[in-house]
Amino acid sequence: LNGSSGIAVGMATNIPPHNLREILRACTALVEARINQLQGGSMTVSEDKLCKLVPGPDFPTGASILGMEGARKLYTTGNGGILMRAITEIEQVSR
Repeated sequence: LNGSSGIAVGMATNIPPHNLREILRACTALVEARINQLQGGSMTVSEDKLCKLVPGPDFPTGASILGMEGARKLYTTGNGGILMRAITEIEQVSR
C-alpha cells in the first residue's frame, strides 16, 4: 500500500508505505469481528492482534526499523515516529 505525504494549512502528514497482505489480513479480521457482532457475538480485535497483523511499515529502501515501540504508538495514538537505519553495501569497482 503506497504511503503519502502532504502539507495543508497548519497541518502536515506523512503516512509510510505498508505491506498490502498485512493490511488486508487486518481488514479481514476487523470485518469478521464486525460480522460476528452483528450476529450477536462478542468477537473483537485487540490492538495487540492488529499490531501482530501489521507489525510496521514496509519501506521500499530496505532500511531496518529500530524497535517497534514507535510504530505501535503511531498506530494506537496517531502520533509517533519510526526510527530507521540504512543498510548499505559497498562494492569495489576495478578500474
